Amino acid sequence: MNSFQRTVYISFCFFVTAFSQTQILRYEVAELRFKGNSSINTDQLLNVIQTRETPIALWKGIYNLFNKEIFGGQKPEYFDPITFTSDYIQLKRFYTDNGFIHSKIDTSILIDDKSNEVNLKFIINENRRSIIDTIHYFGFDSLPQDVLEELNKNKLISAGDPYVYFNIESELRRIVGILANNGFVNVKVVSLDARHYASTDNFSIIFSFIPGKRYTFGQITVEKDSATTQKIDTNIVLQHLDFKPNEFYGEQKKIESEKNLNRLGIFEATKIENAITNISTDLSQIPVRILVRARSFQELTPEIGVNDENDAFNVLFGMGYNHRNFFGGARNFSTRLRFNLQTLSYQSLISSNALQDPTLVSKAELTIQLIQPYIFNNKTSISFALSAMLDKQSTYYIPSLTSRIGIQSQTATYTKLFVDWNLQLSDPKPVGTQISDSLSKYFKTIGFDKQFNSFITVTLQRDKRNDLFYPSEGFFHSLAVEEGGLFPKLVGNPLGINLPYSQYVKLTLVGQWYIDPSKKRDLIWATRWRIGTALKYGNSTMDLPFSQRYFSGGSGSIRGWRARELGALPLNENLRDQGGNALFEGNVEARWNFLNGAGSLWFLDLEKLSLVFFYDCGNMWPVPHKMRLSEIAMAFGLGLRYNTIAGPIRIDFGMKAYDPDSRIWLTQKRFFPETFTQGVIHLGVGHTF
Repeated sequence: MNSFQRTVYISFCFFVTAFSQTQILRYEVAELRFKGNSSINTDQLLNVIQTRETPIALWKGIYNLFNKEIFGGQKPEYFDPITFTSDYIQLKRFYTDNGFIHSKIDTSILIDDKSNEVNLKFIINENRRSIIDTIHYFGFDSLPQDVLEELNKNKLISAGDPYVYFNIESELRRIVGILANNGFVNVKVVSLDARHYASTDNFSIIFSFIPGKRYTFGQITVEKDSATTQKIDTNIVLQHLDFKPNEFYGEQKKIESEKNLNRLGIFEATKIENAITNISTDLSQIPVRILVRARSFQELTPEIGVNDENDAFNVLFGMGYNHRNFFGGARNFSTRLRFNLQTLSYQSLISSNALQDPTLVSKAELTIQLIQPYIFNNKTSISFALSAMLDKQSTYYIPSLTSRIGIQSQTATYTKLFVDWNLQLSDPKPVGTQISDSLSKYFKTIGFDKQFNSFITVTLQRDKRNDLFYPSEGFFHSLAVEEGGLFPKLVGNPLGINLPYSQYVKLTLVGQWYIDPSKKRDLIWATRWRIGTALKYGNSTMDLPFSQRYFSGGSGSIRGWRARELGALPLNENLRDQGGNALFEGNVEARWNFLNGAGSLWFLDLEKLSLVFFYDCGNMWPVPHKMRLSEIAMAFGLGLRYNTIAGPIRIDFGMKAYDPDSRIWLTQKRFFPETFTQGVIHLGVGHTF
């Protein structure tokens, strides 16, 4: 800082101090602006400072009414000269830490005594940005080659990058983490030096370390809770560890091992800790103690509840049996009988002609499953399942028998791979009362015959959401590729199974993103986009099995329509619940926690209530080449959520913004007599996505 800058800065501090001492009235911050920040956006700068603009009158009024920041209410923001001075210093430091060594920041303070308001402005001249000329690492000479190779991968900074001190610190943490997880537990940072050269106006970065002694894991002791009668074979615990004695020590290996043990589902609690508290240079090995407490092996569970399977509200009844250590090895055996009722007509359910009743939508399923938790490695499991199901929809019902072999693997920290092979015998039947003479030919063409179908699905998922039930940041990506028909084509005739089957390939992409701009979980933006297509190949005379088709409309889809009610099909609308071979859907939600800080009212925790404003678009088509932009349906609406330990209970009210059947937009209809009265109420459990 030169003499002129010091004079300006001292004068500025003198002004704001005098201002704070002489002013009695409080001035609201009517406007806060940045000018000249071409390289760093305004949102980044706002995160650096504490001064904020005052909210609009509506939000201030709500705050004054309740004296709390609920229903969107926000307290007025007043000008504090001391805080503003601190903001000036923080901005200057922020620009310096981001390579703008010669940046200049001026301020503008305009006071309106009539309205008791102040307009603030930071006037920024960024000037040239310094870059990193060279990077030097010291202390790595004695490191083994494998550690050096890991250190040289995925560096966070390189020569030619803009100078950003945060990135340099992140690189330091990366290096320390790699060393610590390769046995160098007592690694020391001698220095981190960022040298600025006046000749080039750039930086040279120097890292200096003392790695210290390299440690290995010592003796591993498994201690089981003596209070439980259920005992687990010690070898099962050791098998699911990511480390063994004499392997190089690493904290991350212990963390991943705890996750492996918890994924088994057989333990109530697990803890992996060092058996010694002080790691001295006299030792070469670090002994480890593993504490486990087993859950009850066998469990009989009645089920009564609700769900939103098939994007519709269902009442669930069931009974399940679970054995968590079936013949040892932490194998999980389960059998479950479930009834899902989408319509609650008692007369329809007990009627002798229930399967021909178009008003009855339900499903009954008996499933037997065995999960082997260790195959190839402790990140991979295999499951075998057999299920008998009766799926009753409004225009058809399907009794089916399905066998499934599934492999699940945790391929990376945030990535999972699923491979599922299903063999399915089914006998789909139309509901006779729904078939008119004009449609009977259609039913014959799609083949309501006994079928023997095979489908192999490979799914890759990348999940970096910060919370499973209430995500506010991160993303979820899924890619699924499915093939149907290969097995019955190859072995159907030799086995004497000559039933019809479908040959097809299917691709489904899903992307979900979550943003919390305020970082306070007050208003969370969430969006999901799905696209899928299926193409028949070979000599297939059958369409896709009903269970593998796409459906649109409902509580987890386009909420202006009921479940399976939407589809751009050239058919009677009553047949849309039979699905199609192409799908496009998009959903956008603003999740507003408007009662944060409201406390409780009687038994109701008001802070668990939230509002959701949503916009949905999309449709389902019979075949991919018939997808049309003009047939994309649009809906909007409002939802209410109440958070529970297992996710929110939700109710949504969706209205049509654009109906592709009638080609009528929202603006072409009267709101209350038509748009509102034609809205659809949806009930569900868990967030829509």
